[in-house]
Amino acid sequence: MLLSARRLPLLMLGLLALALPARAQREGGGPPTQDPFGRRETPAPVRAIGNYRSHQATLRELTVQSTDGSTLRVRRWAEGVVRVEYYPAGQPVRPDSSLSVVQTPHVPYPNTKLEAYHLNLQPDRSLVRNTPGALYWPLLNGGVITGHVVVQKRPLRVSYHRYGDTLVAEAGGVFRQLGAAGGTGVSFRLRPEEHLYGTGSRALPLDRRGRRVRLYNEAHYGYQNGEPTLNVSLPSVLSSRGYMLFFDHHTAATLDLGATDKNVLEYRGEGLRNLAYFIIAGDAYAEILDRYTALTGRQPLPPRWGLGLLQSRFGYRSETEMYQVARRMRQAGFPLDGLVLDLYWFGGTHRQGDFRWDAAHFPNPRRLTRRLDSLGVKTLLISEPYVMRSSLNDALVRSRGLVERDAQGQPYTVESFWAGPATLLDMYRPSTRQWLWQQYARLKQDGVAGWWTDLGEPENHPASMRSDGGPTRRGHNGYGQAWASILSEGYQQHYPQERLFNLARSGWAGMQRHAVFPWSGDVSRSWAGLQAQVPIMLSMGLGGVGYMHSDAGGFAQGTPDPELYARWLQLAALGPILRPHGGGEIAPEPYWWPPATQAAVRPYAQLRYRLLPYLYSLAWENSQTGTPLTRPMNYGATYLRPEESLLDEDTLLLDMADDWRQRGWSTGKFGWNVEYLYQWRDPATGNDAAALSNVNDQFLLGPNLLVAPVLQPGQRRRNVVLPPGNWIDFDSHQTLPGGRTVGRVAPLQRLPLLVRGGAFLPLTRYRPSTAQYRPDTLQVQYYADPSAGLTTFAVYEDDGRSARTAAATYHFQALTLHGLSTAAETRVTMTLSGQPYPGRPPRRVVELLIPRVPAPPTAVLLGAAPLPPAAWQHEAATRTLRLRVILDTTAAGHHLALRLLNLPLDTAAAPYLDPELLTLEAPAARAFRGGTELRYTLHQPTAPGPLRIVGSRGELVRRLPVATTAGPHRLTWDGRDEQGRPLPGGVYWAELAGQRQRLVLLP
Repeated sequence: MLLSARRLPLLMLGLLALALPARAQREGGGPPTQDPFGRRETPAPVRAIGNYRSHQATLRELTVQSTDGSTLRVRRWAEGVVRVEYYPAGQPVRPDSSLSVVQTPHVPYPNTKLEAYHLNLQPDRSLVRNTPGALYWPLLNGGVITGHVVVQKRPLRVSYHRYGDTLVAEAGGVFRQLGAAGGTGVSFRLRPEEHLYGTGSRALPLDRRGRRVRLYNEAHYGYQNGEPTLNVSLPSVLSSRGYMLFFDHHTAATLDLGATDKNVLEYRGEGLRNLAYFIIAGDAYAEILDRYTALTGRQPLPPRWGLGLLQSRFGYRSETEMYQVARRMRQAGFPLDGLVLDLYWFGGTHRQGDFRWDAAHFPNPRRLTRRLDSLGVKTLLISEPYVMRSSLNDALVRSRGLVERDAQGQPYTVESFWAGPATLLDMYRPSTRQWLWQQYARLKQDGVAGWWTDLGEPENHPASMRSDGGPTRRGHNGYGQAWASILSEGYQQHYPQERLFNLARSGWAGMQRHAVFPWSGDVSRSWAGLQAQVPIMLSMGLGGVGYMHSDAGGFAQGTPDPELYARWLQLAALGPILRPHGGGEIAPEPYWWPPATQAAVRPYAQLRYRLLPYLYSLAWENSQTGTPLTRPMNYGATYLRPEESLLDEDTLLLDMADDWRQRGWSTGKFGWNVEYLYQWRDPATGNDAAALSNVNDQFLLGPNLLVAPVLQPGQRRRNVVLPPGNWIDFDSHQTLPGGRTVGRVAPLQRLPLLVRGGAFLPLTRYRPSTAQYRPDTLQVQYYADPSAGLTTFAVYEDDGRSARTAAATYHFQALTLHGLSTAAETRVTMTLSGQPYPGRPPRRVVELLIPRVPAPPTAVLLGAAPLPPAAWQHEAATRTLRLRVILDTTAAGHHLALRLLNLPLDTAAAPYLDPELLTLEAPAARAFRGGTELRYTLHQPTAPGPLRIVGSRGELVRRLPVATTAGPHRLTWDGRDEQGRPLPGGVYWAELAGQRQRLVLLP
């Protein structure tokens, strides 16, 4: 165990781990013995649909009949959203049922003054302009044309036009596949400069352009960077040109994103007869996701404890062990809000499907959960969709027909399941759903606070199985969605005031509405596994799933690596969910690791708890708009930006009658102004600049924090790509000018964490559990910056646990902060809005901290009167101005305005910002026999000299030539010296331009 090995030298620790058997969450410690996902999709010959024959049009839809008898229908669904449907000859014009869409089509809002004009726009009184080559159908909103759908006649092809530009256009139109599997597809044109994002959880770069990917959920044990298909596939593609394509089918399918033809995007759905896809347009990624999640459902707010540290392991075997973990976490100074029980709570691998506590080791579950809850620690339970043949419930689920079946309708035994023979519950069958909910409801009475639904791809799903959802290839992708809906529907019906928390491994488009908090599967405990997590997390966020996270520290195989563990938990602490997980000989709990590792992890775990007001506000924004908590570098800011007409010279904001609830996220009305959007889309200097289009090793946490995790072993300085505007180092308060790449130091106990200039960052005092969270005091750090202009942030607050049932009964408060800094004065306003909520304090103390202030202002005014001297002070040592004001939470619309006259700000650029010329990256294998691949990236053309291999005493043993062109490069060292002689086993180092990577050559 690591407890006894932690005192060993690191070399011995690593070599010892290499000799240990790899433990994993599966029988025998290995992956499945056969491929559980069946055949792979292969391109088949296609036939296009016919040409135009006739059409009909209304305000809501355009229907076109084809010469081959098929029907093409375009429906206006909502503002910026249209649905395109294809039905072959003889097929009724009726959509297939959707697992994803919950929004009903909106009836266009009429404008009586303009309606007559539009209805008489054409001589035949049609809304459609009918030309020899195409139909032009206007999209109306309030009587105003906001775009056009154009249907080319020969052959039939659809395009969407906005702002006088062709936003998206079919390339070859809809087609039928002629192979044995059959199916339907459609293709679209791509612009040369276009970037494509989304498609779900894949260990691939953020920009998916040039790749062909499967839409078929798969579990890959011990995956690393480069794995193209993982546990969650999403049938949506987000384009940098301002649109999303969402294919509303859950059958097995492929997306060709310019792999076969670099100028064409193609979707092929296996076995489809009909075809339906949505075009979702918007002026920013946030607006597109707002419309997409309105279509497929919003993510409910998590309970506040879900944003704390959730400690997990494979697995805790007794209630005594759980008490010990909770105690040791507190003693070691780590926060804790949940303990996640793996399959030992019901007795181990062969008891899957029992849904019964193991009485020998968990004799009194209600006492256990009650005692832990009194410590501020929630209990979460795992469950799987498989019922072992050795389970207590085996005969029951088979006799009642609750499981998937073979071609003869008999229960199908999955002989190749990793834990042994098992049957798979049919999540589409109503009787199964009812039975499974009864198990969860009974366990909930024991005090279980959250759920962990594992293996929901399903992990092993033979192609010959049948369910109420159809054959495997048709129902597979929707399986996890159907499972998650059992919990969400059960809570809505039986516990409508409680928030659901479900850690799930798989799902489909719309999964977010079921309160799913997914993780990225059984990742390798390696640097390559860590590196995959940023693009996985960001890609899921661009598909509407805002809480993607990982088994922090790594799960599968690997060796004890304290540096890897520290860097992984630093990243996770600044992500949507913090859940260390692992098992076997390598412990996931931070207190097991060496003191230096704990010292690197502890400050970030505690910082997460200080950031709770910020994280909770981001969770609220996600629940209202679909914007993910973590965002790619080109996402753009999403905070409210009031129009200039709201400004007043004396009070900053003249009229707050349009309070946050009316102007803010609750109605989806963003305060973006058009000029700002055009700046954002500028390809040279804006947030959509090419340098920001495919950044895979850093991200934005909300609109105001930039996180640059360290993803390479031994790295102590890394490059950071900055969006436009000033950025301020969270630790040193140094100023970094944006729109460039800079180098930042990153010792083991620190990662580069930057704050947007002009931003508000709400914090609270650290407490080791969210159960101790106090809303009566709020710390707000305001990074005043003259170049930022007017900035704003809304701090959301409620009781942290009550579910939203209806707007009339939902209670919350929002503190809207606005700031503006000029040479003459800095102004900050605070406005409360919302309704009373349980536990709300009668007043709220706001401690405002402004860094980078070398000297005090000449005056501090609250309204028109001076702020009492005791309420503010200037700290010369930290160059921070501290102010303290009190808000009356009982007064609706309480408003305070602060004016700081002649406030000096140090905005001088930090020294030593030159970026690194290269990065020497983790080798393909750090411990190896025979040879390993060495990897490095040149960030600009340079001649760094040869890569040197040196021995443990610093002696040169080999020189390898390196490239001089910019980009990623690889070379192989075969474990030999300059003369080609094999070297003895031991520790060696790869060195290039002052950077080093440790290598262990095994004997």
